[in-house]
Amino acid sequence: MTNSSHNADYRVRRPDDKPGAGKGTLVDFLQLLARAVHQLHTYPPKSPLCTDAVAACHTAFTALELEQPLNVRVSAKELLVDDVGMGRGTIVEQELCRPLHRARVSSLDITPSVSIRDWLQFCPIVAAGTRPSRRSPSFAELLLDAGVSAIAARVTTRPELFDVGAPPAPVQAVVARERARQSSTPASGPGQHLYPPDKGWVRLDPSVSYESISLLDLTVLVNDPAELAAMLTRLIDEDTTDEVARATALERRYGDVVMMIGALDARLGRILFSKLARAVLSLESDRRRALLQGAILPGLLDGRLNGEAVLGEFPDIDLAEALCLLLDLDAASPQVLSIALDRLRLPDERRTALTPLIKAKLQTAHSSEHTKDRWSAAGLDGVAASLIRVAVGVAKDFSEFAAFDLALTEQTTTALASAREAMVATEAADAQLRCAMSLIRIEPNPGVVGAILARALPPLVQLLRAERWDRVTQIVTQLQATAAAVEARRPDVAQTVRDTLVRFCDRDFIRRLAQLSDAHEGRSRAATIITATGQSLVPAWLELLNEPTDRARARQLVPLLSDCAAVIVPAIAERLPMLGVDAACAALSVLAAGGTGYENLIAEQVEAGEERRGREALRALARIASPRAAALIAGHIENGPPPVRPAAEEALWRLPMPLALAKTHELLERRDFVIHHPQAASRLLERAVQSADAGLDPLLEGLMSLRFHFWSPAVARVGAKARGLRH
Repeated sequence: MTNSSHNADYRVRRPDDKPGAGKGTLVDFLQLLARAVHQLHTYPPKSPLCTDAVAACHTAFTALELEQPLNVRVSAKELLVDDVGMGRGTIVEQELCRPLHRARVSSLDITPSVSIRDWLQFCPIVAAGTRPSRRSPSFAELLLDAGVSAIAARVTTRPELFDVGAPPAPVQAVVARERARQSSTPASGPGQHLYPPDKGWVRLDPSVSYESISLLDLTVLVNDPAELAAMLTRLIDEDTTDEVARATALERRYGDVVMMIGALDARLGRILFSKLARAVLSLESDRRRALLQGAILPGLLDGRLNGEAVLGEFPDIDLAEALCLLLDLDAASPQVLSIALDRLRLPDERRTALTPLIKAKLQTAHSSEHTKDRWSAAGLDGVAASLIRVAVGVAKDFSEFAAFDLALTEQTTTALASAREAMVATEAADAQLRCAMSLIRIEPNPGVVGAILARALPPLVQLLRAERWDRVTQIVTQLQATAAAVEARRPDVAQTVRDTLVRFCDRDFIRRLAQLSDAHEGRSRAATIITATGQSLVPAWLELLNEPTDRARARQLVPLLSDCAAVIVPAIAERLPMLGVDAACAALSVLAAGGTGYENLIAEQVEAGEERRGREALRALARIASPRAAALIAGHIENGPPPVRPAAEEALWRLPMPLALAKTHELLERRDFVIHHPQAASRLLERAVQSADAGLDPLLEGLMSLRFHFWSPAVARVGAKARGLRH
């Protein structure tokens, strides 16, 4: 629908205008939006081609500089804004009009505050082009499930067609009489729709000149409460095609059927209530019992839903059986039978005839352990006698419901006391946190999730300051599990949860965690907390390492973080190139405990130009002790800067001895290495001899010839040393 009162200028481009003219045109925006949807047919949503197309669409919409929501109506071949058609025969028709029309979208309201994330969720839904059905969500529901509130879709309802045919003339006369009676009744307020308007359509014979049919008219025309219940069920998008659904339609819509029959003329209502009673009796025993206990009998006791009109049409044996179902209610006592009979307002003769039937049912029920204790005080004969009591001239009120108080058993009293104690014992912080974690599991919008978690963060900080570590660990573990559970479907929500955990694991959290690790038996608890928080504590821990006043406290956590390295090393590896010397040295110690996979990243720190950082990186490679780490250490012995080579030799001998000797052999067997690095070769040769290397003789024999390199005394000394060690 068009709202021209806003006087909005959407800068609709004329056909002869060039794209991009002015600050921005609506046609440009629609074409870019259509191209973004088109890209999703070929590429995954996270592809740069798709994200760039969505970003261009968002830029074009922002350029419109709207002050009011943009209303776009959808037709089969074009989009209409202020009754101006756009996009016919273009990509807009192909990628926007057709899928939106197929999804029964009648219009879109786009607020100026729409974000890129909203477009990223909106475009895949349009590209899917899903035709709604009874069991599938509508386009508007898909947007809400994706957390998109800035784009509101109005969806046309799926029409339901009811075939009434040609009503007989007497039925048409009854409809006319009911319409006249209803029109003469003064309205108590504005009319309200009981069911969605324009959802139901009635097919009539062309000879019947009805412009419209109300629900009361339909009640008279159908003349079958069970069929009417099935029609009402279809009006709320519930399928009634199978037999089970049709059988449950009366059970689900019983209250509405009774309300509409009760609104008719009293004589006509009695006829339909009689038919309704027969429909109830024709149900399967389990469904009839459920309907009686769930709606008919409670409606009788509290004087609503015309329960007496329906039950009064039951045969005596069925009525007695139905009334005795009250005995199965845990909240009722036998006295409610007399109350129910009073509500029925039966003639004295029929009430007297019902007494032996009900008494027989009472005797059967009295033999069960379920009701035996409850009836001991009242007595079976007293209850049966009260059934035939007729109160004359006594006003009816709700004081009779005091009989329900007799049904408060010991179990009920205990449950109420437990509920009261639970409410007193419940802490506000715990209740807020539980509520927040329940909400973020179902909320698709990351902005809303961030707001919820922002309000839940202070109670969590209170638990931290109270040093309730067990509860803190439990909540953090639940938040991590929630992020993992929604990662596949809503990665942006998962990232919002992780960002909240990062804010929680601040510098105060790291200080308290370090203090906990110093306490008696606190190390194991601190390790549990580190495992629960995972990568969230890494930013604050690295920040404290750069602070001289907190560095010592932060370094206390290095052994614990090394024990839990598997869960935190990805975050450390991501930040390692940007760290200062102090933070990098501690980070390298933890990174080495993470095992293989980070050797190249650690080796890059050797070449950073800082001796302390390079020495710690070589030690980290030695702790990893993988073949790749050993090769990198050997490479720095040969090609590293002069200040690094001694540290690399030291790191080589920190490797497991078999691996260290193997790399030593590889270096010394290469004549070019010995010639270019004779001092390093001499030191390696001495360490190999000290390590009692059994396979050293062939290596020494090959080095002996170097003693004749008189032009290089250092190389000649290597050969002489090899000859001396050989002999």
